[in-house]
Amino acid sequence: MLKAVLFDLDRTLIDWDSAEPWEVYQARRLKKLHDFVHRELHPLSCNADEFFETFALSLGNAWKEGNETLIAPSVMRVLDELLRGYGVPEDRLDMHAVMTGYDWQPAEGERAYPDVLEVLPELRAHGIQLGIVTNATLPMQHRDRELAAAGILELFPHCRISAVEVGYLKPHRAIFERALEMLDVRPEEAVFVGDNLRADVRGAQAVGMYAVWRAEPGEELPAESEIEPDGTIRTLHELLPLLDRWYPNWRANGHHKP
Repeated sequence: MLKAVLFDLDRTLIDWDSAEPWEVYQARRLKKLHDFVHRELHPLSCNADEFFETFALSLGNAWKEGNETLIAPSVMRVLDELLRGYGVPEDRLDMHAVMTGYDWQPAEGERAYPDVLEVLPELRAHGIQLGIVTNATLPMQHRDRELAAAGILELFPHCRISAVEVGYLKPHRAIFERALEMLDVRPEEAVFVGDNLRADVRGAQAVGMYAVWRAEPGEELPAESEIEPDGTIRTLHELLPLLDRWYPNWRANGHHKP
């Protein structure tokens, strides 16, 4: 019996193609943070441009290490180390204030894919629980602002997991197991959908879930790939026939779960 469908977030549910570049909105955010810390917490020994460049380099290094070890990178940890390095004393390093100053908000142009708004409510209407498992460097309380702005937060009332909260990146099994525990379902009762073959498909299959690869239009499975998705889709509408094949009676639960 199908009880849950879990999704990756970025480029699976959230479309970044029309959004402003990462460097643009992060530079703007880091300037606000630099000015806030310099004014409210402790004078910084750098200007805003240097502050952003050092942040980007440090976060990039954290991602490089994380991709090798599967230890989740953390924006909060990067900022903590960055501010200490620029002279903020420990007794002035209020990370709650820092994250308030960082003020994570949706990027301009960021949106949910249209098929997300069409298909996910149908899954919910048939009693299927929905969850998000993302390799994010921020806790979900920050990413939830994006979900709310995209109009999909209410579709995921019980399971929204960021890698930094678990401590591991997909494909580590711990992050998938946490999601299954939160929804109280077994692997064979859940399907995972994501755009990354290694992180999403391999990770989900390793814990016993069906794994669906959301490919870009025209994108094909690399010839040398050792990872074989259980299904490949280019729109979430194509997910429904896969569910019909794997779980023929899933549509029989014609009620809405809160």
